[in-house]
Amino acid sequence: MTLSTEATTYLAAVIGVALVVFARWAAKRPGTRWESLGALRTVDVLLTECVGAFLIGYALGSVIAPSAELGGPPGRRGPPGRFGGGLNVPFTFGIVLTLLAAVVRIDFRDLLLRGPTARNPLQTYVGWDAIVSEPIPAGGYGAIRLRDGLGNVTAVAATSDTALAEGVRVRITRVVGLNLVVEPF
Repeated sequence: MTLSTEATTYLAAVIGVALVVFARWAAKRPGTRWESLGALRTVDVLLTECVGAFLIGYALGSVIAPSAELGGPPGRRGPPGRFGGGLNVPFTFGIVLTLLAAVVRIDFRDLLLRGPTARNPLQTYVGWDAIVSEPIPAGGYGAIRLRDGLGNVTAVAATSDTALAEGVRVRITRVVGLNLVVEPF
């Protein structure tokens, strides 16, 4: 490997690690723009994390199987295949780590065992922050404003054990029936 190739390889690894860390950090902030724009969540899989995993795998493959010739892509091994070229080790490592990052995130138990109506979609809002838009009397109902998964502001009916005035910041703590329960924080 030449010095510039080594520097590019290590830079790709550092950027990959940074993307994985950023995606996991952003995913821990549900209901915020960090999650919707930073983690780039597709169901359970974080696309930003997958890009980072690919860069890490490509860098590892470049270190394991460096390029023999100066001008070609790194890691070409073996005779040409049916469609030309040979095995590109860095690209293969990148794809394998990307698939591994995706498979680790997918909740297969939930996919296989849940029924069509077993999951309440309101459960996705538990833990999100919101602002009271209509006063909520103790044990009564009012409305809250929160950002949905796409970042759009939406109003939702909510209840609370304590009286909450308009403008109070709240956190959604649980779902009772079809109602979101909020508490001030």
